[in-house]
Amino acid sequence: MTFEKNGEKPGNGGKTPERTGTAAAPGLSAGSPAAGGRGRIVRLPGINCRFHEAGHCAVDESMNPGLNEDWRCGEEQRIVRAYDHFLEQAETFDLSSEQATALWERRLATMPPPGGLCADYTPPARCPSCTGGGCGDETDWLDCTHFREGVCVLLLPSCDGICERFQGA
Repeated sequence: MTFEKNGEKPGNGGKTPERTGTAAAPGLSAGSPAAGGRGRIVRLPGINCRFHEAGHCAVDESMNPGLNEDWRCGEEQRIVRAYDHFLEQAETFDLSSEQATALWERRLATMPPPGGLCADYTPPARCPSCTGGGCGDETDWLDCTHFREGVCVLLLPSCDGICERFQGA
């Protein structure tokens, strides 16, 4: 026995009801944002990760410090190269340490200051050494807020949020 009448199915005006929602087939979308690919999975921010640095991920630099030369601070590299070149010259001319120091100080005065050639250079609101009374010593010679142990944080990969390498701070 069949309940069809001329190929139509009973109920709903002769049309087969469609399934919608999460139980529907993948091609069908209804009220659920995830059903038709309209939804988006968003990671939680990684601000509490120990590798999070101002919106960037320092995990690779922490695991292999100095391995990626592209992340090195250009200003630090510029000054270190100039100093290394100066030391080679001082050694070639057999200068005493007093002569070399005086000559380096004169040369340093003619160079752009640390951070002077970097568009992203941002000095801190207050010099970190000033609180202890030692402002201007060698610990704050490059006082950019993006400088961390020879690396420019802005050059590190951006943090996309909590990932498999997340470690709580």
